[in-house]
Amino acid sequence: MISVMALMRTKMDLTEEQVSRGIADLPTSTDPNVLGQVFNRVSDSSQKGISYARGSFEPDAISQFFFGDISASMMAAHAGGVGLSMCVPQHVIEQMELILCLQNTVLKPPADKGGLKRMSILRKRPDVSDEEFQDQWFNMHSILVKRLPGIQGYRQNLVLDGARNAAGERLVDGMVELWFPDGETIEAAFRSDAGITTMTHAKEFISEINTYLVQPHEISGCA
Repeated sequence: MISVMALMRTKMDLTEEQVSRGIADLPTSTDPNVLGQVFNRVSDSSQKGISYARGSFEPDAISQFFFGDISASMMAAHAGGVGLSMCVPQHVIEQMELILCLQNTVLKPPADKGGLKRMSILRKRPDVSDEEFQDQWFNMHSILVKRLPGIQGYRQNLVLDGARNAAGERLVDGMVELWFPDGETIEAAFRSDAGITTMTHAKEFISEINTYLVQPHEISGCA
């Protein structure tokens, strides 16, 4: 599965009413390549259970488009940002960074979509190659995260292409999606022995982690 995400920072807080109204007004997509669309409104940007260096870019909304492969229409959406701001008016967006990702579902999310969804932005250590980052993350780290007590779902999104800084480094190397029943379970999971082991391993290949609790809105239509 391929995903395109728009990490957005807006000029004002988006209320739940604004998000719901904007989503309701979206037209139905006629593009068969678009398999799904989710708008994630950030509700909490605290680290929730972890103590880790944090990056400077702080989005307050994250949009996701899902595709079966790297199709022409997906590449067009990635290149032009067409529809990726979803229900957010263009004049409200202060900054938007697009990333093209390879999605790896380690633990399928709960079917009822209940509980809490947590998304995290990862940046690799500068001394770690792209190949080593993927190997460490997709293999050993995925096994460790799956062992967290109370976890309900886990997806990895490896960034294949996206915005870079002046030094040519990617602003984002990976996006994490985790599902837990509640905030207390998140805190307890990362305080557990399994959580301590997981975060100790993270230091071997990850330099920065920004975590967010989000309110996901699944959308049947795409702009």
